[in-house]
Parts: sequence; C-alpha cells; structure tokens
Amino acid sequence: MLRSRNMKVKHSEKVIKKANNLLMMNYEAEKIFTDAHDIVNDNNLKSFFRELAFERNEFIRALRKETIKLGEKPQNFEGLNKLSRAYYIFWKNLRPLLKEDYTPELLDQICNIKEWSIDNYNDLLQELNLSLSLCKLLAEQRDLLHSKMNSIKIDSIKVKETLEV
Repeated sequence: MLRSRNMKVKHSEKVIKKANNLLMMNYEAEKIFTDAHDIVNDNNLKSFFRELAFERNEFIRALRKETIKLGEKPQNFEGLNKLSRAYYIFWKNLRPLLKEDYTPELLDQICNIKEWSIDNYNDLLQELNLSLSLCKLLAEQRDLLHSKMNSIKIDSIKVKETLEV
C-alpha cells in the first residue's frame, strides 16, 4: 500500500513538473510573439503576432487553473530571467525575418514553434492517469495549435507560389 502511494506521488510530481514545463513553454512562445509584434512594421503581421501571443496567454491561464485544480501551485514565470535554450534558438532564427514581411521562411519559423509546442503537449498527454479535465484541456490546446499550424503551412505555400510568379 505504501509503495503504491509513493508511486502515485512520484507520478503526480512528474505530471506537475511536465505541466510546469508546458506553462514555461507557453510563456516563452507568448514572449516570442509579443516581441515579434513589437518589431514588425506590417499591420497584418502585427495583428497576426498579437493573436498568437493572446492565444498563448489564454493557454497559460487555463493551464494554471487546471494545475490549481490538481492541488498544486503552478510556477510563476512573469519577469523570468532564465529562458530555455529552445527559446533562444527560435528567437535567433525568427528575429532576422521579422523585417521582411511575409516571407515563407518567417511562416516556416512560426510552424517550427508550433511543432515544438505540439511535441511538448504530446509528451504530457502520454502520461498515465491524467485527470480527465487536464487531458481534455491539453488535447484541445494541442489540436488548436495543430490546426493553426496547418493553416500557416497553407499560407506559406501560397506565398511561395506568388514569389515564383
């Protein structure tokens, strides 16, 4: 009985750690999109990045709420000084493209960020015994990311085709 309880505690700790990692990843993605919004000149791109940042902010709020429902205190990443290696790689690749307005490479980098996010969601969704509400939330957010990524890929193809003409 004690062994079973210890395994549940370790499992719960693992889920909470992964949930906090997902919160961090969403915070970093929100920061990338907010910073991109501040750099681009094109109003359509500003709106696009504002929407992406807002989406991630909503994801963060829902994940924090779900973590609290699990009886845990979610980490707070506001004003965070240490960002992940992945964040710096994405930002380094994205930043030079922000002045070029709608290049296929810019859209490809957005897709790379979304793929990184989807991988993180899938990693947590593979955990056993997730609460139903957490599982539903993660699946909804992941599926929304996937749907929007596919739309961006279609837009990227259209941009490439217009550049070839």
